[in-house]
Amino acid sequence: MRKIKVTLHKDGTQHIEALGATGEECIEFTRELEQRLGSPVGERTLKPECFEQVCEEERVRERGQ
Repeated sequence: MRKIKVTLHKDGTQHIEALGATGEECIEFTRELEQRLGSPVGERTLKPECFEQVCEEERVRERGQ
């Protein structure tokens, strides 16, 4: 199950974290919320899960060729 965890700090900054999402889905899953908050994305840190799907797709392609 995909979830979004949002942490609001006293200084007004936010931390948005995608949970249960992999690959490009991580970024797409939070994009609308980021736009609605209206503040520009500061620093984006990609978690290891973001790369899982990409690696798996590459493995499948290598086996098929």
